[in-house]
Amino acid sequence: SFVEFFFFFKQKTAYEIMPSLVGSEMCIRDRELDHAADQMVKQIQLSGGINSETDSLFDFLCSEIEGAENITYSIDATYKTPTPSGMSRAIQLGTPFYITIEGEAKLGGFWNLDLVNITVVARGSGVSEHYWK
Repeated sequence: SFVEFFFFFKQKTAYEIMPSLVGSEMCIRDRELDHAADQMVKQIQLSGGINSETDSLFDFLCSEIEGAENITYSIDATYKTPTPSGMSRAIQLGTPFYITIEGEAKLGGFWNLDLVNITVVARGSGVSEHYWK
């Protein structure tokens, strides 16, 4: 008689094996940057562009991101001219835009040795929901 056995092994992630591995640092920081990009997209969609509220939100979101510094954002869009009052850049209803958030970080594992300098990036996109006359 012949008997067959099958064994299934779950592959462990870096975080399950050792929480101090670089992978876990990246997951946390990536999640925070992605959250910032999502919130910025919502703000720009509803306000119809960039204004002082957008910049205040970005400053707050940056203060919540640990392990990254010199964080900046850029918007790729077609802007309405002339610019409406109170807006630094206006995006017309239905116009797509793309946001990129970048910062500098250092990887060093559990001991924070700052071994590797990296650039961290998050991207988002949306469509303006504001009509400018």
